[in-house]
Amino acid sequence: MGEIDKLLKLTQKSLIPLPRIGKKILETLLLKSEGEFIELITNDHELSSLVLSMANQPKYRKDSPPIEDVRLALLILGEDLTKILVLGFISTKLCKTTFNEFNFHLFWARSLANLCFSFLFASQFEIYPSHLHVSSYLMDFGIIVLYSLFPEGYLKVLRLKKLGKTLYQAEKEVFGVDHATIGGEYFETYNFPRRFVLNIQYHHQFPDLPEDIPPEVFEDVKILNFINLGVGCYFSMNRERKFKELKSVAKTDFNLNNSQVEYLVESLPEWVNPFYEFLGYKDFLLIPYSEWLKKKDEEIKKEIKKLEERKKKEETLIEIYQDELAKITREKEALFKEIEILKKKLEESSILDPLTGLYNEGYFLKRLKEELLRTKRYRRIVSMLLIEIDKFSQIMEFFGAEEEENIIKILAKNISRNLRRVDIIAKLSKPEQFAIILPETPLSGAMVVARKILRIIEKTFYEKYNMVFSPYIVVIS
Repeated sequence: MGEIDKLLKLTQKSLIPLPRIGKKILETLLLKSEGEFIELITNDHELSSLVLSMANQPKYRKDSPPIEDVRLALLILGEDLTKILVLGFISTKLCKTTFNEFNFHLFWARSLANLCFSFLFASQFEIYPSHLHVSSYLMDFGIIVLYSLFPEGYLKVLRLKKLGKTLYQAEKEVFGVDHATIGGEYFETYNFPRRFVLNIQYHHQFPDLPEDIPPEVFEDVKILNFINLGVGCYFSMNRERKFKELKSVAKTDFNLNNSQVEYLVESLPEWVNPFYEFLGYKDFLLIPYSEWLKKKDEEIKKEIKKLEERKKKEETLIEIYQDELAKITREKEALFKEIEILKKKLEESSILDPLTGLYNEGYFLKRLKEELLRTKRYRRIVSMLLIEIDKFSQIMEFFGAEEEENIIKILAKNISRNLRRVDIIAKLSKPEQFAIILPETPLSGAMVVARKILRIIEKTFYEKYNMVFSPYIVVIS
């Protein structure tokens, strides 16, 4: 049981048939003479009309009167173009419009490119088997067969191919068989020549062909592999890699130099585009490989330029952002400093007397409590002075409130500068009252300080007002 029979058992469908005219064309080209091929064209209305229409294209007719004789049309087109045209005509009978990822038009556009490349390549040989033109054109027909039997299955193949698998791997995974095997079996059902069938069946297996393959088939498949690479320079996802492989194979298998390979590849658009236009494949018109490569390089340069411009803009933005960040950082640091200053001021305002800058009564009492606890815990000594200036209210009466505040500030300053750093002086709630904590100071030391402050106060009042004001100082130790 063949692979096609296995697949047919899985579906209710039957094999897609070759169009009647297509079968006739293939039989004539594969089994009959050139004369019989000409006779087929002249006797078939569709083919005659096709050839006449092509010959009357401006490219071929030029300034001559309209061509009405088929044999003249055949003479103008020549043998090669006529065969390409007639084989290409088969695609118009089999091409369909689909609304999914499978593209019949793309398939036949590539098949036509294979066919044209085969004729181009034939110019490099003294003897070139004519059936290879048909083989190159239909070597992937198994894809059409598989899709016609299992459309959803082949869409899965295309999805697997997009994920990186080769077409052969994807088909094997989905169907258990590849399109080349199916194509070979398909054409075998029409009793086409065995050599042609084997070409189709093994065209993807070069150079790993079975040992029992006839030598002439090996040579055929080698040529088909070269054609596949050549057309891949236009249809592959990795065109440059295909071109590199093509040059390598050309040198190794056919002794062709790079110039010859470049000629073949560059000439393909000139050969195939007229048939694309005439047969309805205008969407697939090719531009020469060198132009495509140049265009690609230009696009890469444009992309590089865009990236460089983008990089420059980003660098400019980074500089702007860095400047802004530095500015924000400076502002942040300044703000933190301001906050610290405000905190300090707030803290000071809660413990300092606003007039004199000395500690206020609340803070004095807090510190006094702490010093007394410390003295008790560590058996230390501390003394305290309570100062009150007698008849201080007379300043207000004689000189006013402003002068009263002024003399208080002077007294606070004069007393403070004569104390130690560890001593704590505070302005009490009444204008004429001050208090001083003297840590680590015994009674005798406190008395010395008290007498000193007494003289300072008396001197201050005398120098300021030429008056004597005697303070009361209570010493506690």
